[in-house]
Amino acid sequence: MQKNSVFLIVLFFSVIAGNLMVNGQGSTDVRQVIIANGGKFESVPPFSDYVTVESYDPATHLVNVFNTIHTQSVQDVLIKGDTAYVAAQDSVVMYNLNTYQRMMAVLDSGVNKMAIYGNNLIITKQYPIVTYKVEIRSASDLGLFHLITGIPGDCEGVTVYNSMIYVAVDSGYLGLNGRLAVIDPSSWTVSNIYNLGPSAIGINSLYPYGGYIYCVNKTPYGSGNVGSVTQFNPTYGTFVTNVLGINVGPGYGIAANLLYMGMNFGIGSYNLDTQSIADTTIIANPGSGTNGIVISSVGVDYINDRFYLNLGNRSSFGVGFVANFNGDSLSSYTTGLNADACAIDFRTPTGVSNTTSREDGVSIYPNPVNDHLMIHLNGKTTLNEINILDLTGRSILTREVQKSEKTIRIDIPGYPSGVYMISFRTDQGSMVRKFIKR
Repeated sequence: MQKNSVFLIVLFFSVIAGNLMVNGQGSTDVRQVIIANGGKFESVPPFSDYVTVESYDPATHLVNVFNTIHTQSVQDVLIKGDTAYVAAQDSVVMYNLNTYQRMMAVLDSGVNKMAIYGNNLIITKQYPIVTYKVEIRSASDLGLFHLITGIPGDCEGVTVYNSMIYVAVDSGYLGLNGRLAVIDPSSWTVSNIYNLGPSAIGINSLYPYGGYIYCVNKTPYGSGNVGSVTQFNPTYGTFVTNVLGINVGPGYGIAANLLYMGMNFGIGSYNLDTQSIADTTIIANPGSGTNGIVISSVGVDYINDRFYLNLGNRSSFGVGFVANFNGDSLSSYTTGLNADACAIDFRTPTGVSNTTSREDGVSIYPNPVNDHLMIHLNGKTTLNEINILDLTGRSILTREVQKSEKTIRIDIPGYPSGVYMISFRTDQGSMVRKFIKR
């Protein structure tokens, strides 16, 4: 039997039986998964359902619904260290993930996606916001720092690369082109807007990789199989768009050289090195003959090769599943309705060594680090690129490496305290290490 058929059968019997807790082995590297549930779609008051925020512990399989946000939809969850940020329609809420206490909340219309730059929380905006399509808030207390003007459309995904901020500008229902706005944080102004053309309509999720920004361009509603991936070169402002000939959904995350994304209403993978589809059906469309079930959101655990995917029928039930990168279902957990946002809370166990193993040819030290991280290449290892990511998988810094460099210093005094991942791209492949910023 094919792996995707097994997955759908497991889903079917889990829903029928109502037993949504399946035994499975949790990863010690993942503290929890934070899921935000949008609740029922209710257009007019009085409302009977609201946004809820829950944690799922992969080790114990326990679900803890720890807060309610009194609004009607959710757009994003972002985790930085032991803090979670939730963007929910007309609010941004900040939580301590050790205590599950609400630390701060602000009213803020049209919120969409988020990213962290230093101690700044970047928030993209959509309807009904007209003028200030991106805003900058304090990551510490949600205080408003800057309002960004000059962006000509609703904004979707946001990422940081080489100390610049890149924002996907969706053309909307009547739009003709996808666009990419660049914000310079030294002045908090828009330095450029790149028109990526009609094949990038539906631009949605952004990911730095290998010196490029990759844009996942969703298939517009009712437009058939016209989704695409754009490779944008931030150095020269040039781009190439690969029209995939399938229905494209949002991007979910990168592990090694594979970008996991929505394909034909399921989950597929795109090889960033070859610029081609690797697999269209890691997980098939769960709604095929099963009462309109859709994938609401997906978290990619790039350390343990796991998906945390949330499904539902938008009206009466929701369920979360853990699956491996082969598409095999491992366990499940309960969610609310419309679990439209989730993020993985990665934690590093205590007692991290000051240097990594030399067997793979790369050492990093000191670890934990205060100001300067040193990277040393051993033997004949050839390193091409270093990429530092926060624990949401968002890139903080990308640096190309010259062949003559054997010892590299990375200055990180401005990084917030917490756990980071450092990805090395070598001639033999990719590897990932963890380090702690004190």
